Amino acid sequence: MKRLLSLAAAMLFAGANIANAQEMATVEETKGSLSISGYVDAYYQYNLNKPESGLNQGRIFDTKHNNFSLGLVQTMFTYTKGRATVVADLTFGPNAELGNFGNEGTARVIKQAFLSYALTPKLNFTIGQYGTHIGYELIDAPLNYNYSLSYLFGNGPFYHTGAKLDYAVNDKLGLMLGVVNGWDGLSDFNDKKSVTAQAHLAPVPGFDLFLNWIGGDEYNTLSNFGDNKGSYTSLYDLTTSYALNDALKVGINAAYGAFYTGYAETDASNPWSDDAKWGGAALYLNYAVTPTVGLGMRTEYFSDPEGVRYFGPLQVASLTLTGDVKMASGNLNVKPEIRFDKSQDGFFENSSGSFSKKSQTTIGAAFIYSFSTE
Repeated sequence: MKRLLSLAAAMLFAGANIANAQEMATVEETKGSLSISGYVDAYYQYNLNKPESGLNQGRIFDTKHNNFSLGLVQTMFTYTKGRATVVADLTFGPNAELGNFGNEGTARVIKQAFLSYALTPKLNFTIGQYGTHIGYELIDAPLNYNYSLSYLFGNGPFYHTGAKLDYAVNDKLGLMLGVVNGWDGLSDFNDKKSVTAQAHLAPVPGFDLFLNWIGGDEYNTLSNFGDNKGSYTSLYDLTTSYALNDALKVGINAAYGAFYTGYAETDASNPWSDDAKWGGAALYLNYAVTPTVGLGMRTEYFSDPEGVRYFGPLQVASLTLTGDVKMASGNLNVKPEIRFDKSQDGFFENSSGSFSKKSQTTIGAAFIYSFSTE
């Protein structure tokens, strides 16, 4: 009898242990996963024009001449549980201020903050503040081959606050449709919303084609889209890349923007009384000489003849050559770079402070260290 009681007790104890183990496994499965990633970048840039202001004209982030400068410090938290993903992408430093100029106060540290939920295996819903779908380049320095950013990047939106649906039709076609507050703002600057759309085609391995669009009434007093209701803005963007082989990648970006004032009649006393258009194109070539050394070239033409994006007419061509040396197991990228810009009219600053130069050459290097817990 004692043996039977001992055997029963042992079985109950073993069963309890198995149940506890199963319960712990279930808890672990429902906990979700958290990953942390980010980067720090710094650069030195020398402008052969020696601008009196100490600033490189037409640049987005690498604005300082003859200075060792901090670029951006990023920390991104990504939490995934079941069908849901939450992202808090925070940035600090000079480029954070420039990249989040539409936000105010402490909100300027928010580069992205959004919730994404898979409604079905093919349909995904996202709401919050997220990076734009427009363009070839990104704010994140580790994700771009060239360190200095293109005119096309600088004159498109950086981010949006709104909601969107992404639908994977199949492995060769994806669609996106969204409604956002507008361009580059946590809050809406007016009482109108803009619509975003994208079609992503991947007909063959290594080739990606994105057709992007954003359109809406963007009138407000905080941007150069005018302050008159009915000032409709539309931007069409084509982005494509193709890996010719393991070493060579080709990319193309083209954009066309149009701004319609909504004025019934032109008013010579109002700077926004005329419709305006802007756009351009860029070609990218990236070549891996070895697994740790690469070369990249970007050539670009950008035109803003009415000055709707630059507060003054600008037509400029640019050539950028960038090296990429990977160190520290690929976490550290050293990028020496030379860039030449030439405008149709005087746009660049000289050593006496006059904006009469038609060209600008900069030489420098960037140092980017990225990390991830994954």
